[in-house]
Amino acid sequence: MATPYFAFVDSDVELIDGEFFRKAVKILGDQRIGAVVGMSRGHVFAFGLPASLLVLRKEDFKGQIIPKWIDARETFYIQRRLDELGLKTVYIKDAMIHRSQFRKYKPEWEGANTRLLDSDVLKELLFSLGVIILISLNSKNVKNIAYIPFFYLKFLRGFAQPERWAKLTRSAGGELN
Repeated sequence: MATPYFAFVDSDVELIDGEFFRKAVKILGDQRIGAVVGMSRGHVFAFGLPASLLVLRKEDFKGQIIPKWIDARETFYIQRRLDELGLKTVYIKDAMIHRSQFRKYKPEWEGANTRLLDSDVLKELLFSLGVIILISLNSKNVKNIAYIPFFYLKFLRGFAQPERWAKLTRSAGGELN
């Protein structure tokens, strides 16, 4: 079945809003909107363009916009395309539960892949810090909030050494090595 839309759904996402895709299609009927993001249950702060639950219009992404060599931060290229087209993002609250597992070297991996982006370094560092803060605040967990400086330092370690951290493999249990 062909559709004018496509979606990204992480394997560790549980969809809890049975109307999410209908809502997304209706929202994307407005040609000023280019992306619909499903937010995790209970999250208050919308940020960036997370691809854990994301719906886009095919016609806005003709051709390859994400380089073949990219291992992470695909959403940077999607966001750049949306910006080029002047399209906005809409967030739907309480659409899913994201059961992402802790990954030992995820901050370093994210930092390294952020460094590899074709973008202004300071802009990406500040944007990433903002996302880290909002993700932690959304968790409403004091430990996560207190951990922000440490997470960001690990992120910066990966940013400073992309050749070491950009390509990590997953063990059988899903952990990044």
